[in-house]
Amino acid sequence: MKDSFHDAMKSLEPLPTPQVTPPAEILATLEMIPDFARADILRSYGKLILRERLYQALLELPMDFRKEWLLMLN
Repeated sequence: MKDSFHDAMKSLEPLPTPQVTPPAEILATLEMIPDFARADILRSYGKLILRERLYQALLELPMDFRKEWLLMLN
């Protein structure tokens, strides 16, 4: 009984705050991509600031894949 009470109380603890990348960092990352047009940067920026997981996926790609991948998303 004691364990179940403590387990129940754990469910009331606040959840950790999700990681949020500052928009300026996302923009700087996009600007580092060679030959990436301004309109494509803005379109990609709009998607990446809303979905942290997409930004993390972008960072895992080698630089020479990033432009093509972002264009496929747009």
